[in-house]
Amino acid sequence: MLNFSNKTELTYLAELAEAFVRLTKGLPYFLAGATARDLLLEVAHNINPGRNTRDVDLAVWVKDWPTFESLRSALIESGQFSPKGATLHKLSFNEVYELDLIPFGAIEQADRTIAWPPDGSVVMSVFGFQEVFKHTLLMQLPAGQSMRVISLPALVVLKLLAWQERRRYRPGTDAHDIAIILRKYLDAGNLERLYDEAPQIVDAPNFDYEAAGAWLLGHDMAAMLPPTAHPRFIDLLQTETNVAGPLSLISDMPIDADMGLNLLQKLTQGFESREN
Repeated sequence: MLNFSNKTELTYLAELAEAFVRLTKGLPYFLAGATARDLLLEVAHNINPGRNTRDVDLAVWVKDWPTFESLRSALIESGQFSPKGATLHKLSFNEVYELDLIPFGAIEQADRTIAWPPDGSVVMSVFGFQEVFKHTLLMQLPAGQSMRVISLPALVVLKLLAWQERRRYRPGTDAHDIAIILRKYLDAGNLERLYDEAPQIVDAPNFDYEAAGAWLLGHDMAAMLPPTAHPRFIDLLQTETNVAGPLSLISDMPIDADMGLNLLQKLTQGFESREN
C-alpha cells in the first residue's frame, strides 16, 4: 500500500477517484502512464522524473464497447468531465487535467488489441494490461479516497510495448521513462531487496549500482508476467541489445549510449534469469 493521504497536492486525484467510482458504478480500473510514474518516483521517493505531465491515464476493465460508451457518457453528463475533440478516449477533468481512458479486458480482440468505434479502423494494442492489473498497488489519497496504481515493473512492461508501437510518431517519450526507471529502480525502495534476493549481484567484482537495479527490475517484470508472455519481451529486449542491430531504444533514451546498452543488457539478464 502507498499512503499518500497527507499529500494535499494529490487532492485532484482524490476528487477524480471519487467521481470516477461513483459515475462508473465501481468498474475496475487503475492509474497508469506518466502520472503513475511521478507518484512512484517523485512523491514516494523524491526522485525527479525529468519531465512534467498533466495527463492522467486510467485503464478500465470493460466487457464491450456499449459499456465503454455508456461509461463515457456518464462521465460527460456529470459536468466534471468534458470531451477533448472527437477522440473517444480523451477527456478533461474539471477543465484542467487531461484524461486518457484505455479500455481493456473482455473488450479485447483475440490478438489483444482494441479497435475503436465507429469503424474499427484505429487499432491499439492492450497486451499486458490484464497481466499487470493483477499486480497493481493500492494507493491511499486525501479525503479518504483510494485508487489502484500500476507498479514500476508493470509500468516498464507497458512502456516497452508502447515504445514499440508508437516510437515513429512519439520518439523519446516512452524511452525517457524507461531510462529513468532503469537508473533509479534501487532508489525507489528496492535496495534492501537486492541484498536479500540477489546477493550474487551485490558480491560481483564489477558491481554497478544502476546496472544492479536494472537486473532486479527485469527479474521483477518476468515474475509478474505469465510464462506465455515471456517470449515476446525476451525477443524485444534481445533485439534492442543486439549490437549488430540499430539499437533503436537506446538511441531514443536521453542517456549515453554505452550506459543505455549496459542497462538494457542487465534488464534482459534479469528477465531471463526467471527462465532458468
